[in-house]
Amino acid sequence: MFTAEKKITATGGIEHNFSQCAQSPLDTVVAIDYLDPMLDARAASRAKVESAPYIEMTIEGIQAFIEENNITAIEDLLTHFPIHYRTNFSLVEHTRATGESNLEFPRIVVFGADGRFLLNIGTKPDDPMYNKLDVAQLHTDTGQWEFSVFDFDPPSPTLTRNDPSCAECHGTHNARPIWGTNAQWIGVFGDNIARGPQAEALHETHLEKMLSIIEGEGGSPRFEFLKWDDQPLIRGGKRRLANHAFGAELLLSNLAMGSATSLGSYLRLKQHAPEQYQALREELLLAYYLKKGNAFLSESEKAVFEALVSTLDSSIQAFSLPEVHPYQEGHPNFEKVNKPIFLEKISFSYSASIQKDKTLDKLLTGLGVNPAEAFSLATLSTREKPSTHWSMGAGDLYDMLMLQVLDDLRRDNPEVDQILRRRVVEEAIFNCPMTASNISEVVDYKMMHLFYLSGKSRYDVHEVFYPLDVEDIYDRVFMPVAHDLIGYLKSSSSTEI
Repeated sequence: MFTAEKKITATGGIEHNFSQCAQSPLDTVVAIDYLDPMLDARAASRAKVESAPYIEMTIEGIQAFIEENNITAIEDLLTHFPIHYRTNFSLVEHTRATGESNLEFPRIVVFGADGRFLLNIGTKPDDPMYNKLDVAQLHTDTGQWEFSVFDFDPPSPTLTRNDPSCAECHGTHNARPIWGTNAQWIGVFGDNIARGPQAEALHETHLEKMLSIIEGEGGSPRFEFLKWDDQPLIRGGKRRLANHAFGAELLLSNLAMGSATSLGSYLRLKQHAPEQYQALREELLLAYYLKKGNAFLSESEKAVFEALVSTLDSSIQAFSLPEVHPYQEGHPNFEKVNKPIFLEKISFSYSASIQKDKTLDKLLTGLGVNPAEAFSLATLSTREKPSTHWSMGAGDLYDMLMLQVLDDLRRDNPEVDQILRRRVVEEAIFNCPMTASNISEVVDYKMMHLFYLSGKSRYDVHEVFYPLDVEDIYDRVFMPVAHDLIGYLKSSSSTEI
C-alpha cells in the first residue's frame, strides 16, 4: 500500500485556464476516507447506522450479501449496488463471452471506478446463460484474477469459483479481462463504426436503444439499476459516465481495466521470484527503453543481455504460451478453433518498430509475467493471436507496469529518485503547471490516480477532478529523464553493462 499516505491533502483544488487542477501531486482535491482497494469505510459505517444493506464488491462479499438478504434473482441484487458500480458500465451488442446479446438485449459490463471487480450481466430472457452472473476479481494480495460464476437458476443461488471454462478465453497463469483496445471496441455501444478520427461515436441504433432504456422502456428490469448522465445523448457523440468530471465512457473503461490489469501484473512480477525481480529492476527499465527505441546497446552489451535472459533460473520461468499456440496451424486443437468475425476487423496503430526489441518481453516472461497472455486483453487467450500493445489512448500496459517498477526502484534507491527530482519541468501535468515541478512528483501524481485511489475513493475524486493525461507515461515520465536514467541504468546494472 501507499507509503506516502500522510502527504495526501485535499485542498479543494485551484482553477487554471477554466480547468480544475490539483495544487500538489498528492492533492486529491476532495476529501477521501483512506486508500482502500475495495471498501469505502464511510459507506459501510453509514449502512450500519441506517440498517441498510451494503454490498462489499468482492466475490465473497456478494456471496455473503446474497445469503444474508435471501436474494434469489440477479435484478434484485443489482438494486443494491453502490453508486460507483451503477455509473461505470458499458452496453455490449455483440459479445464474445459465453452468453448471448443483441441490439434489443445488450449485455451490461460493469467495471466500477477502478476495474478491479467486473461483472457481465445478461438481459436477453431466452439466453441459456440469462441467470448466470459472470464476475472477475483482481486479488490485490496476489495480483491474480479470479473468474467465477453465480448461478441464479436454482432456488438458492450457487457460486462456482475459478470456473475452469473461463481459462480458454481469459488465460491461466497470467489471466486477464477481455476488452477492446482504444478505438477498437468492436460490438460495444458507442464504438465508432464509421471511418474517422473520433474513436467514440454513438451509432443511431445504439442511441435509440439507450434512450429507450433511460425512459424505462429497455425491455428488461436489469437495466433499472443503471445511472445515466444528465447530458443529452446525440448521434455521433460520446456517452458520458454520470458523476464524472471527464466522462468519456469507453476511454475510461480502458483506463479502469488497464490500471487494474497492470497492477495485477506488477504484483505477480514482485511475488513470482522476489529476489530475482529485486536484482533485475534496472535491467527491466533499460529493456523498456530498448523496446521504445530510445536506448541502444553495443554488440557486447547485447550479448550480456542475451546471456542474462538465457540464464534465468529455469525454476522461476514463467508459464509461457506453448510453442505452437492453438490459433496456429499445427496445433491439435486448431480445427476446433472458430475464427471470430471480429478478428479481421481489429487493427492496432503501433508501428512495427516499437515491437522489434523483445528483450523486455523475455525478461518479464522469465520473471513470471508473459505479456503474450497478460497484456493481450483484446484477444481470446487460446483462440486468437496475441497482441500485447493494448492501448489506453496515450499509453499501454507496458507503460503502466514500468511506471510501477520505476516507483518501486526509486523508493529503494535515492540516486534514482534524485535523477527524477533533478529533472525540472514547467508543465509536467497537462494544463496544470502548478501541480508538479519535477519528474519524481509526476510519478507520485500518476501512481496515486492510477493505483492508490480505488473504489469509492477514486469515484469521489474523479467526480470533481480528473487527471486528463494520467495514462501518458512514457512521454511525461521516462522521456524527460532518458539521458541520465539510461546512463545510470547501464552503469548500475547487475550485468555490468
